[in-house]
Amino acid sequence: MKKSFIALVALIAMSIAATAFAGDIRVKGSTTVDPAMKKLVAAFSKMNPAVNFSISATGSGDGAKAIINGTADIGMMSRDMKSAEAKKCKANGVTPVQYVIALDCIVPIVHPSNTVEALTLDQIKGIYQDKIRNWKDVGGNSGVIALFSRETNSGTYEVWHKKVMKKEDEFDMVSRMPSNAAMAAKIAGNKKGIGYVGLGFLNDKIKGLKVNGIEANVANALNKSYPLSRGLNLYTAGQPTGEVKEFIDFIMSAKGQAIVAEVGFVPVK
Repeated sequence: MKKSFIALVALIAMSIAATAFAGDIRVKGSTTVDPAMKKLVAAFSKMNPAVNFSISATGSGDGAKAIINGTADIGMMSRDMKSAEAKKCKANGVTPVQYVIALDCIVPIVHPSNTVEALTLDQIKGIYQDKIRNWKDVGGNSGVIALFSRETNSGTYEVWHKKVMKKEDEFDMVSRMPSNAAMAAKIAGNKKGIGYVGLGFLNDKIKGLKVNGIEANVANALNKSYPLSRGLNLYTAGQPTGEVKEFIDFIMSAKGQAIVAEVGFVPVK
């Protein structure tokens, strides 16, 4: 009788512990995806108040690491997972599952007072390699160009490095920004600066430039004519279940995709 009682108490304790942690969803990764994630979490939490979220936005590379190491239920990434990261997943017995939740454009930005309206990919690369040093050389007013890029752990930087720089190095004196928001704020305060942000971070304090004559907008992201288009991703370790699955299903629903659009990204549905 005593043993049965002890076993019953242990079973109840285990059940309570499981219930306490069943609704915890850990999200890590991209600073680009982060604003959309926070709004999605807020909307989902109103309908599911028992589900607790923890969100850490420190870069897409950290989102991949979190899936590899099992320290997050959802990894936010503004780029695709690299083959080397997928191999590390496999070595740890993890099968990464990708969800493209939105489309985006990486947009070169300048101060609104800058008279330049468009640049080619070759011009942008030349600027970031310090081969083009003055705005007058690309049709603007005379002034030395101030270079701002993202930290190398950023998924936005990874896509920029591949599509703009063709995997070649930037000028070593470039100033690195920790997030899209920090980049936008920096360029808003620097009349000679150039940087780049995701589509959802454009505002009236900065000016987005056309690339190869094509504007960054919803239509050109969808038809993929804009040269610096990309997908915004969530990754899970295997097929999600429980609250994680419910949350991802919500993101991909009409209501979730409407929130993606509100933030300034391009819905995939």
